[in-house]
Amino acid sequence: MAAIEKRNWGLGFLLSIVLAAGMIVNSYVEYVDAQIQCYDCFGEYDFLENDLFATLVFWLGGIVAGLLFHHYVTPAIVRPSSRHRFGFLAAFAALLGLLLIVAAAAAYGYTNIDLWRNDGQDGPEARPYFSLLHLVQDSLKLFIIIVLYEALNELYYFLIARAKENRSLVLKALAEFLLFSAILFLLSYATMLSFEVMTGNDYYENRFIQLRFWVVPIVVLHLHWFYRCIAIIKNGFTEQNRVNFLEPLVTTALVIVYLLIFFDDTSNKTWLLHFLVVHALGIGSAYLRSVLINEKRSFLTEVSQTSAELGALRAQINPHFLFNALNTLYAIAMKENSEKTADGIQKLGDMMRFMLQENHQNRIPLAKEIEYLHNLIDIQQLRLDDNQQIDLKINLQNPDREVFIAPMLLNPLVENAFKHGISFRNASWIYITLTHDPEHIFFKVHNSYHPKNELDPEKDSHGIGLDNVRKRLELLYPDKHEFSIQVSEHDYFVSLILTIV
Repeated sequence: MAAIEKRNWGLGFLLSIVLAAGMIVNSYVEYVDAQIQCYDCFGEYDFLENDLFATLVFWLGGIVAGLLFHHYVTPAIVRPSSRHRFGFLAAFAALLGLLLIVAAAAAYGYTNIDLWRNDGQDGPEARPYFSLLHLVQDSLKLFIIIVLYEALNELYYFLIARAKENRSLVLKALAEFLLFSAILFLLSYATMLSFEVMTGNDYYENRFIQLRFWVVPIVVLHLHWFYRCIAIIKNGFTEQNRVNFLEPLVTTALVIVYLLIFFDDTSNKTWLLHFLVVHALGIGSAYLRSVLINEKRSFLTEVSQTSAELGALRAQINPHFLFNALNTLYAIAMKENSEKTADGIQKLGDMMRFMLQENHQNRIPLAKEIEYLHNLIDIQQLRLDDNQQIDLKINLQNPDREVFIAPMLLNPLVENAFKHGISFRNASWIYITLTHDPEHIFFKVHNSYHPKNELDPEKDSHGIGLDNVRKRLELLYPDKHEFSIQVSEHDYFVSLILTIV
């Protein structure tokens, strides 16, 4: 729910500006057309006062009303909680928002003067816009725009949330289709109106038809190429993905069918030009978005890596001294015939050496990560007695080929299992499994769960390690991992699937 509470209305504000600009430009088109037909034959009409000012008043009232609905009414209806419930505040905000809508429509009607064409006469004339019918119509229009925006907004975030839960690219693409279509439609509408002002050409009757030809194919091409086709092409042609190489042709075929259905005349070059421009915009924007996202991801990875290296440097308090101290303790343990202690010290030294030498690399062989996990598990076992009721099963499959993985990615999951899954009073178990196939690494940790005492300062400390794992996975394996956690009163299960191709 935290992500929901942080939603803002920035996009709604920008879209409202586009709508207001469209209204103003449309009024200016009519004003210029009226001037051409009959200059100064419509009396005291002034465009700035009777159109621009009126539209800005209408827009301002709609913005304030929309903010009231967005922050107080919609949350209370769609996602009620202790903070947002439909009580006095939500009802008051709804009533105030409706009054503002009516007030904005009334102010628009009183200040706006419409240009009417007189039947039987040469030129237009200016008439007051305000009437009860116009008041009702404009109020309904503004209310419907606000409700439609809120509905699409909630649907978008609902689809995004479900896409994250189910890791569904289909739901994510559908959500972005709604968002991009709305933005592109409004921008195209405003651009076309501006084009009419600059060129003097009037395409009013065909305006929405033209937008339909542009918006839908461009958005579909953009989403399909961004989420599927670019990755297919980057992976190159192989026997395994030769069928996938036909996929970029799917959206091209759909666009052709779409244009054949809706285009009135496909015999001239206009149809072909439209087809090429739509593909250039759709595929070009997908590649540009992919490049920008990869650059951002690379930058965040470098920042994260640098931060990790700085943290490691701070933690390296004279490592040579520590290694010398461990060698001394190892020699003392061997001298006193404490082989178990000596073995633990040796493994600890190997782990520290691994952290100092390997942890700064982007990828390391999976075999080294497995070796580190074995040392970690062996050290954890030193504190366990043979007579304790602890069922420990470890199955770490060594790779039969060279497989690489980000370092120190799996050990927090193992540490949590030993930290929160071992009880010296109750029966405990830890099952750790690592397997792999040519394309994936499967890592599962299942352990008994013994919640810490409420007064224990480390009661919630396991969340820090898991958050770190999540963030690193998002940076290092975007769209190439599945990380899930299942918790009950008695057990804790973590599953991680990495795509390594």
